[in-house]
Amino acid sequence: MEASGVEVLVGFQRRFDPAVSELHRRVRAGEVGDVYLVRALGNDARPPDLGYLPNSGGIFRDLLIHDLDAVPWLVGEPVVEVYASGSVLVDRAFADADDVDNAVVLLKFAGGAHATLAGGRHDPLGYDHRIEVLGSRDSLAVGLDPRTPLTSLEPGGPRVAADAYPGFPERFHRAYLTEVATFAQVVAGTVANPSPARESLISLRLAEACEQSRRSGAPVRVQAEVIA
Repeated sequence: MEASGVEVLVGFQRRFDPAVSELHRRVRAGEVGDVYLVRALGNDARPPDLGYLPNSGGIFRDLLIHDLDAVPWLVGEPVVEVYASGSVLVDRAFADADDVDNAVVLLKFAGGAHATLAGGRHDPLGYDHRIEVLGSRDSLAVGLDPRTPLTSLEPGGPRVAADAYPGFPERFHRAYLTEVATFAQVVAGTVANPSPARESLISLRLAEACEQSRRSGAPVRVQAEVIA
C-alpha cells in the first residue's frame, strides 16, 4: 500500500470521535502529565447474530481491536507486553465458535504505564464505551454523559436515561460524520492521514497477541512498535 503511494484510511472510529480526539490532544500536549493508567470499557447492548460468530475473528479482533488501536494511540508509547483472559457468560454459542463473550486485557507500555481493557457482548442497559486516563497532572474521561448506561448508587448520582445508547452507531454518530469528512480531506490532500494502515497492523498484532495469551494463560511479549 505504501509503495503504491495511495493513502489508506482505516475506519477505527474512536480516533474520529471529538471527545477522544480532544483526549488525545491533551495527553500528547502533556496536560495529563505522566500517564499512570488507562482504563477502557466497551460493552455491546446485545450480542451479535450468532451466525456471525464463526467468521467474526473472535472478541479481540472484532470488538476489542478498536481499543487496541485507540489506547496505544492515546498513550503514544509502544506496547511491550500483553495479557488477556476471557470467559463465556452470555451464550454457549460463543464457546461453540471457539470464542468468549467477556474479556479483559492488560497492556504494559515501554515507559511502565499500564492499560486495562474490558469488553463484553451484552449490557442490558445499553451500549457502553468509556476511556479514562489517569496521570500525574490530571484525570480525564470520555464516554460519560446523560446517555451512558450506568446507574450510580451515590446520593444525587446519575441514573440511566430513557434514551441510553442502544448501539455503537448512536454512541459514535459524531465520530462517523467526522470520519467521512476527514476521508474526503485525505483524498483531497489537505490533511494528513490520522488512521493509516501501518498503525492498524499494530492493532491487529496486539489482538493476535491477546488471543495467544488467552489460550496459553500467560503474558505475551510483543515487538515494540510506536503508534503516532
